[in-house]
Amino acid sequence: MPDATASRRIHRKECGAFAAALNIMTTRIISAAVGVVITLLLLFLHNTIVFPIAIGLVTAILIFEFLRANELLRYRLSTIGALILAFSAAFFTDQSRLISRMRLMVCVVGVVCILIDYIRHQTKMSQKSFFAMIAGLFLIVLPMSSIVTLNHTHEQHGLALLLLGLGGAWIADSGAYFVGSSMGKHKLCPSISPNKTVEGFIGGIFFNVVYFVLFALIYSAICKRNGVGFAMDPFSAVIVAMVCAVLGTIGDLTASVMKRQLEIKDFGNLMPGHGGLLDRFDSVLLVLPFFCAYVQTIDFINLPH
Repeated sequence: MPDATASRRIHRKECGAFAAALNIMTTRIISAAVGVVITLLLLFLHNTIVFPIAIGLVTAILIFEFLRANELLRYRLSTIGALILAFSAAFFTDQSRLISRMRLMVCVVGVVCILIDYIRHQTKMSQKSFFAMIAGLFLIVLPMSSIVTLNHTHEQHGLALLLLGLGGAWIADSGAYFVGSSMGKHKLCPSISPNKTVEGFIGGIFFNVVYFVLFALIYSAICKRNGVGFAMDPFSAVIVAMVCAVLGTIGDLTASVMKRQLEIKDFGNLMPGHGGLLDRFDSVLLVLPFFCAYVQTIDFINLPH
């Protein structure tokens, strides 16, 4: 009888653990689905004023989460300056708008706000806090503005480049998660992120390569059928996909180190099951600037001008 009772307890614990894991997975999937729908809607509106406004709002939320995690929101002038700069940066690449021609002035105002707070709160605001704010602006605002830059890279194919760039971060992340969850055995960086595995890392690279190659083939076929010029070098596509997957992992691990040092689980709770927006964009912040710079400097995509 004692053995039967113990067996039932173990069974209940296993069922409870399975139900909890299933609940977490369901929450993550629903939250991700909502995020995908919103993202697709914004991409559909990529040639309207809604797009830079949305990117500006997302960037401002990322900065807010970063400042909150570092306990810097108490410096209100700095926070206001940082949020203004974060929102405005999405409009810097559109030369037809007044705010684009004032981008240097906006940057100066944002930095001056931080400097004034640093002077006013000299006994409270440490050098570490000051440079954390500057680093946050550099590591978040500039990469997010590259989304709009990429959209304006080519009038006809801006949306395609956006899908490639964002997919280069999120496809690898999702592929790594599912492969690591199902067959991961060897820990990648156990002291930083215990759930990341070598198998997941390789799986993320594989899924990214498949995504880039399939996207290139399908999109090229669609363009050819419509008489539009578009060609992507397959070898370069594979290399870029692999680099994006690696950079996304570095960005993810960097965010994990930061959260461990700050002793927080997530940057926020805006996306149930995922954390805050910064938890979702940590890989994007490295992948997008690289992909944008690559597209602008290396001719791996042949586009008509």
